Amino acid sequence: MVKTLNFLIRRKLLASIVLLGVARSITLGAAAATKVGTPRKILVFGGSGQLGSQIVRALLAAGHDVTVFIRPTSDRSRLANLTVHYVEGDVTVEADVRRAMQATRFDVVIDALGRSGANVSFFAVSGTHIAKWAAATGVRQLILHSSVGTGQSKDAYPSERYVAMRALFAAKETGENAVIGSGVTYTIIRNAVLRDPPDDVPERARLVNDQHVYGSVSRRGLARLTASCIDEPSCRNEIFHAIDDTLPVLR
Repeated sequence: MVKTLNFLIRRKLLASIVLLGVARSITLGAAAATKVGTPRKILVFGGSGQLGSQIVRALLAAGHDVTVFIRPTSDRSRLANLTVHYVEGDVTVEADVRRAMQATRFDVVIDALGRSGANVSFFAVSGTHIAKWAAATGVRQLILHSSVGTGQSKDAYPSERYVAMRALFAAKETGENAVIGSGVTYTIIRNAVLRDPPDDVPERARLVNDQHVYGSVSRRGLARLTASCIDEPSCRNEIFHAIDDTLPVLR
């Protein structure tokens, strides 16, 4: 009887360990629609860009109160007719980031910054400023959009192109490390190849924990996944790669 009881206890314990292992490899897929949960005050950096504007739309659809940090000269046309607040500044100027963060108590901050042709140090500087003041102002969750090729995902990036991108990845890794070290609950979402299929083409974007995965994903899918990670326990303190298996991959 005692042996049988011990066997059952060990079996139950083993099953629990297996379940924990499955939880660590959780995948957020297309079935994870944008949640309509508790409305949050959210500050989006890069919100006027191609990815950022889609994220803003997904957040508004989920009922959140959205503020966009924007340069005075930025084109706001992608956000036309949307009910958002604006705060102007230069993300590379720490005082501007501090002022924006202190303007109101934000629950969530999203860094969706991207600048083609910009000095790669931009990503290290901006990421460091955002992480520092997110921590200082009590932000509950910080979501950073980064790139495959950064940190442990180096081996996932095509080796023949890595040397040309190395400086960019180093700058983005500085930004990632600032986020991780900030003490704020974080979610890092890396992408490799961004695509924009027609709106009538269903997207199947998903997040995976495997940092060796390289694939394509749509900005529309990234936006949905970003909104789905707000207050989502499985997204806490995680680094994800975003992929859509239905999209072709050009390495």
